[in-house]
Amino acid sequence: MPVTAVRKPDTDNCGPSTSGSSKRGFINELLRGPQPDLFKAHPKVRQINHILRGRHDRLRGLERPLGAVVLPAYLWGSIAAVIGLQSALPVLSGAAVGGLFAVMHRVCNRKLWAAPRQPLTVVVTGGSRGLGKALAREFLAAGDRVLLTSRTQAAADAAVRELREEVAALNGCCPQVVGVAADVSDAVGVAAVEAAALSSFGRVDAWVNNAGYSGSFQPLVEQTDAQIEQVVRTNLLGTLLCTRQAVSLMQHQPGGGHIFNMDGAGADGFATPNYAAYGATKAGITQLTGTLQRELADTPIKLHTVSPGMILTDLLLEGATTANKQAFNILCEHPETVAAFLVPRIKSAVARDVSGTYTRFLTPGSALYRLATAPARLGRFFDKEGRAVYPPERERLMGRHAKSTARAQAAARRQSGSLALAYNLSVLAGVVVLLAEAQVLHHT
Repeated sequence: MPVTAVRKPDTDNCGPSTSGSSKRGFINELLRGPQPDLFKAHPKVRQINHILRGRHDRLRGLERPLGAVVLPAYLWGSIAAVIGLQSALPVLSGAAVGGLFAVMHRVCNRKLWAAPRQPLTVVVTGGSRGLGKALAREFLAAGDRVLLTSRTQAAADAAVRELREEVAALNGCCPQVVGVAADVSDAVGVAAVEAAALSSFGRVDAWVNNAGYSGSFQPLVEQTDAQIEQVVRTNLLGTLLCTRQAVSLMQHQPGGGHIFNMDGAGADGFATPNYAAYGATKAGITQLTGTLQRELADTPIKLHTVSPGMILTDLLLEGATTANKQAFNILCEHPETVAAFLVPRIKSAVARDVSGTYTRFLTPGSALYRLATAPARLGRFFDKEGRAVYPPERERLMGRHAKSTARAQAAARRQSGSLALAYNLSVLAGVVVLLAEAQVLHHT
């Protein structure tokens, strides 16, 4: 395919410029200070910087270690006093339990949920729509630099314009993003992606092989040659070529890099009726990932797997029946919610420089929970007749539904959910024990 000229990230086209906005931008720059120095500054300096800039949301959680200790100590001590237990043991036990969880939370923040010290440079294939665009948006909102690909330059440019506007509205800063036309199943096009990334950013820290195609929802015998070929070329051949190109690039840069392959239905070996070609390609990617982990074991290149689950996109809806759409109400999520879950975990894998991570949005446990709470989820996206009732992407991100979208994303980003649940259950268990002891004392 023809190689188009590569453009540097344009940081001057993030919206209209006025004298007032220029003054505000100048003041923000003064408050922010030189960006490289800020990243190296002491955490307390960064916290003061966030206060000066009004970003109080960045300070949430500073009270949690103290609160984790005080809450169970106060709660258990109060209950003990009410039921007549003349002992300091409940207070000390509560403080000990809270302290244990506070320490565990701190260790997890340092060892499991670590964030990169510097912004990352990320390549996202198939980044002009759906999950790929949502991943790019989430990386950019976190301050990273992104090169996204699409089949046409027009689609890539449109995605870049929209992402700049969306991230600028969210963060007040202009993101560094580049869009490149590339067919991932064409070796020349994939080589052009590497050239564009190096020309724009100088290196690639993470390469996300997101480009994929599910094909029509129909039995294999009814699919055309062109449909089958497109699925196999995009999903399997595209992942092979992109992974090979990423490995070649990362072998020649300091520190290596990280490659993330997307799995999907069929990756676990289970049947995928009406999606035979898609399932076969995803099973092949699982085998490919295992093989390359052996081949790259002695190199600084790390390979990972990402499982996004069921995402409400045009590809998923192609050929979907009314019954399918009712299931989507229960198991699906919008791309921006899934991306908010995946990106912090991808960044943590890069920060820890580990290999072989498997990040899953829809686990068997979460799927069972969704099925158990199915009555509350009916009608979320489609009504009984299968008509869509959810707002379009633009409305969800920048319209009147933006706040509910932000809440869903914030919940998805949290990496301490399991630890918080264990803490809450432990505090509740202590309350139950104290009440049971009160009953025993009452009867004696």
